[in-house]
Amino acid sequence: MPHEESPEHRDLVIQMARLGDLVQTLPAIEALQEASPERRLDVLCAAPLTGVLAAVRDIGRVIPWDGAQWRTWATRWQENPAATLQVMRHYLASLGDTTYEQVYPLNQHARSHLMTQLFLRHSSHEQEQDRIEARMRPWAQHLRQVARERGANRVHLADAWCGMCGVRPRGQAPFCVPPAVELPEDLAGIGEHHGRWVALVTGAGESDRCVTPAVWSQWICEFLAQTQDGQVVLIGSGTEREAAQAILDSLPTLLHGRIWDGTGRTNISQLMRVLHKCHWVIGADTGPLHLGTLVGTRALGWYFSRARLHETGPYGEGHWVYQHATQAQPQRWPILESIALMCGDQGRSGTDWTLWRSRMDRWGAYFDDGSGNATVESSRAEIWRACAPALCETMAA
Repeated sequence: MPHEESPEHRDLVIQMARLGDLVQTLPAIEALQEASPERRLDVLCAAPLTGVLAAVRDIGRVIPWDGAQWRTWATRWQENPAATLQVMRHYLASLGDTTYEQVYPLNQHARSHLMTQLFLRHSSHEQEQDRIEARMRPWAQHLRQVARERGANRVHLADAWCGMCGVRPRGQAPFCVPPAVELPEDLAGIGEHHGRWVALVTGAGESDRCVTPAVWSQWICEFLAQTQDGQVVLIGSGTEREAAQAILDSLPTLLHGRIWDGTGRTNISQLMRVLHKCHWVIGADTGPLHLGTLVGTRALGWYFSRARLHETGPYGEGHWVYQHATQAQPQRWPILESIALMCGDQGRSGTDWTLWRSRMDRWGAYFDDGSGNATVESSRAEIWRACAPALCETMAA
């Protein structure tokens, strides 16, 4: 694919994962922008998620990656490799002809490496890219170890990506004003009158991280019973409409007037606006939960199965997470405890669940269970010194 060099100093961040990962890449993007304001920063991400970056200031070009189309071509390859190769080449050409001095591939898989080679400027800057890859390698090894061992790591994924990009965390969470887009007519009233508005994420990216409709129905019944001004907005993708309908079908008809079903009915920009209109967003470890934090909504997560708050908890100050004690499917859920927390009562743990609050410091995001454990910061600092010794020297200066 022929590329042309740009006279600008331009770099590229590659993040081809799902919504939650893209949102949690923004701390690294903002840290890169702050460290080198003279350099233009472009981002390559999954095509359906480009609307998220449209709300982020100072990002240059957003390059859409159509992963679904590539999976289709992969299945067709054996049938007709020549024709498939031709359309793939046309697609790659459509991505543009610009090359970059520095490329930051945050996904450790073949597609990301392919994009790096396509967009990297192969000139005198090859040594610079080798230096970037050498800096990223310890963090990549660390993340693979975390994924494999599920150990005591306390470095948030968003901050590890900062380290991979050669920048230190800024100590504050990104914030975006959602686009001023119109909502579907029957959803336009969300957040427009007094009440305690809660966005409830009906599903999750992995089936083992999904809370069942029966549990959410129980939560909604308890919440609306305890809050006379409570309003619940169901959100999720089109694949979660069935779960949302199951929730509605199990609730008393009298409650339906306080429930707004937006599942599968908003694009990314509209979803950001809906979340911004709510005071809280509650759900498992899933993209919309993280998107809510980006637009200033307080998050309350239920983390269970393989989800660990220390790596992918809501990024920022003042969010809450109930972490299940084991990887087994919970038998009891923190329904009453989470409602009490949202209503302003003192937070408390539940049976088989511990309660954590998100904090920020010079190492990025961390979570506090109120125990005052001083070893947390030292363990995070130890990982940073092992993976990014040069950055740690500047942090100590």
